[in-house]
Amino acid sequence: MSHFPIVFSQGDLLPQSDSRKTVSCNGLQVTRIQEFANFEFLNEYFRSDHFSVMLITKGSMSASVNFQAYAFNNNSLVVTAPSSIKQILNAAPGFEGIVVTFTANFLALAGVNKRASDLLTYFSSNDNPSWELSPEDASNMLSVMDHLFWRCGAFDVHRYGKEQLHHTFAIFLYEVASNNIKYGQPLIDKLTRKEDLVIRFADLVSKHVREQRKVQFYADCLNVTAKYLIETVKEISGKSAGQVIDDFVIVECKLLLENQDHSIAQIASILNFANPSFFGKYFKRLTGLSPKEFRTDLFR
Repeated sequence: MSHFPIVFSQGDLLPQSDSRKTVSCNGLQVTRIQEFANFEFLNEYFRSDHFSVMLITKGSMSASVNFQAYAFNNNSLVVTAPSSIKQILNAAPGFEGIVVTFTANFLALAGVNKRASDLLTYFSSNDNPSWELSPEDASNMLSVMDHLFWRCGAFDVHRYGKEQLHHTFAIFLYEVASNNIKYGQPLIDKLTRKEDLVIRFADLVSKHVREQRKVQFYADCLNVTAKYLIETVKEISGKSAGQVIDDFVIVECKLLLENQDHSIAQIASILNFANPSFFGKYFKRLTGLSPKEFRTDLFR
């Protein structure tokens, strides 16, 4: 079994053998899932180029998101971002669900602004990726996702298929946002300037995580002082700016340690550490394990 993350493109993640269960168009895909057991990527780590929103309608499953294991049950709504490192561990017999996957490009085509995309990425990457919906809210969510399934399938046969699809997709996003407001943190809302700064900070860290770990670099990119950035990140997120950077770096460290083709010295270089010793001390301080111990535990 490979332990290096696979990168899935839109349309590659879910089976296409039964057209009645999967429909897709222009970066949007809706699939009714009845079984995970035969998926080739089961237990593989992977990233994808799309957002994913899955509602579990029957049974349970477990998965890892950014190396953190979660159990998802009936009526769980699971939201993950393209940057997340995911791994499907197992699913109970009879598992069923419906999943909507969509690219950032589809968001743009549907008229969703970049801020909403950034918010989806930020919250689905940094918080618990699932919410346990009430039966009523789960039923409403399923109804919207089923309608999206139907509209996606009729995209190219209806005179106003594109317009109806985009309208239905907007309703879907608002339903997700409504559930997030109720069960988590708001996805689509008017941001304060400080909240917007923290979102942009997290986005920058995700893009430069292999090269930059200094708060000053990100402050310069955001045209604020390091002091103001540190204070604002702490106020909004409850974490220090350094902790946010460390969280992203450690996920990237674990991702690279999964690939046995890279030596620890090579990983230290990829992540721009001065030397393997400094990398080892950094990793152990934050995880309690040395890079070698972490890798040994993985491949026992």
